Amino acid sequence: MNPRFWLYALFTLMFGWSLGGSTVSAQFIMMPDSTNNRLVLFDPFDGSLVNSNLFGLGGGTPIHAMQVGNEIWVSEQVGDRVSRWAFDGTLLGQIGGGPTGGLDNIRGMGRVGNTIYVTNAATGNTAPGIGLVMYDTNGVFQGFFATPNAPSPFGVLDHQGHLLVSSSSANDDIHRYSYTGTSLGTFHNSTALNFVEQMDFAPNGDIWAAGFSSNNVARLDPDTGALLSSFAASGARGVFQLGNGNVLWTNGSGAHIFDGASSTQIYTGGGRYLDFVDFTPIPEPATLAVAGGTIMVGLATLHRQRRRGRRPSAKTAL
Repeated sequence: MNPRFWLYALFTLMFGWSLGGSTVSAQFIMMPDSTNNRLVLFDPFDGSLVNSNLFGLGGGTPIHAMQVGNEIWVSEQVGDRVSRWAFDGTLLGQIGGGPTGGLDNIRGMGRVGNTIYVTNAATGNTAPGIGLVMYDTNGVFQGFFATPNAPSPFGVLDHQGHLLVSSSSANDDIHRYSYTGTSLGTFHNSTALNFVEQMDFAPNGDIWAAGFSSNNVARLDPDTGALLSSFAASGARGVFQLGNGNVLWTNGSGAHIFDGASSTQIYTGGGRYLDFVDFTPIPEPATLAVAGGTIMVGLATLHRQRRRGRRPSAKTAL
């Protein structure tokens, strides 16, 4: 772990800048590097590399790092578990793992309220099969539903009151499901996009989708799923639109920034999914009361709106 990062984070927390009357704190884009087994941080505005080794991960082919409260949960595709980490890199425990852990060949995760959805693609370790396994934010099992129209699920995105589930197999590139597993039909299926891994929102609500086999990143209409545009991105895995409008995307060689014309590699390693993290500790309810009941919001709130599909105001390792 790089101590210079924590000095930077402390400085940002103490001397943050104002955005619309709100305090912007230590907020970054994080990515597991599955080649070097470490967590990497990027600037959410311009995508510049902030920390190439925040802390080491436990291996197992880490795919997706997601903030859950004051923890970072990391899905491990070959480890068949979700490892749980403190912000300082302390391992706090795990969900799944081992012959009775209930997870097998997991990839991306998604969150709706207090429910975490974990993609699962096999039946080993007493896992229930192809679909989404659900946990609450304490890691307690909440159920499972199958995704036959996404027969090898790779990503989950909360969108317009339902889930978008991406898949590496034929049927649908992206399929709609209710929060409880009812099929709501195809969102997108075309020859222009194939083997979709991560999905995320553009600031205006459009959907970005990383096409691993189609070697592109596509922008989709949020209502119809129709292809709006795409750019070349060899073996794309992760995607996130930056504050300056450029697109940060990842593949097996690292992380890249597309500026509207071409892509430039900014990090070398095993690039995986990209997600927002806010290192400001979440206060207890009593602390909120002292603050007059007002929760300070900044880029984190805007990104949560994007994750819900709203327009913001102002295992085979592949």
